Amino acid sequence: MPKTTSSGEVSARSTRSTRNRPTDDELLDAALSVIANVGAQRATMDMIAERGGTSRVTLYAHFGSRDSLVEAVIDRELTALTEWMFAAYDKGDDMTYGDRARYSVEALFEFARRQPRGFRVLLTNRDEDHDPGRRLFAALEPRIAERLRGNYAEQGDTVGASADTLASMLLGMSLDVAYRAVIVSGAGIDAACDLAVTASLAVLRSVEVRQLHAIDESLES
Repeated sequence: MPKTTSSGEVSARSTRSTRNRPTDDELLDAALSVIANVGAQRATMDMIAERGGTSRVTLYAHFGSRDSLVEAVIDRELTALTEWMFAAYDKGDDMTYGDRARYSVEALFEFARRQPRGFRVLLTNRDEDHDPGRRLFAALEPRIAERLRGNYAEQGDTVGASADTLASMLLGMSLDVAYRAVIVSGAGIDAACDLAVTASLAVLRSVEVRQLHAIDESLES
């Protein structure tokens, strides 16, 4: 609560202190910028504090440690991307099979266009113990597999765990194209998206139900 003077006026010093106090999101934005630029391993509290126009003391007060701050950034960006993709999956439910696949891939690249720093952080900060990319797979793959099973069910076919394999293949292709073409090589998002869409549709057209059944049968034996 702002302090008041004996005349009842609000202290200017107290007002400035309250107004200039950074929020968690503002600090996370600063950390995101640094991590996207230098990577999670090289990002320091000094770098983040300078980028956010604040102090290391403030960062520690909000997040406790550098690792906790990095984790909070990754959690926020992962949530943003998964929610974006889930919304795209839901919107595509009424589309035809091919249109749904195209729309899903395009949605992934549209996120990369709108949130380039968050996308970069999720795809490039790979660590043996904690890989945001693996967490992204874990979040999206079950939804894709569920949709694939639904697609085959509409055609009168039942597939089991093979749908998870196919989902992993499709998601992996799109993410790898995004990583290699957009992040590593600096290619245009439209060109990379077009390649990912073409590859995904080619896989879906080429995979035969008997191949999926063969995988399921081998897993049951």
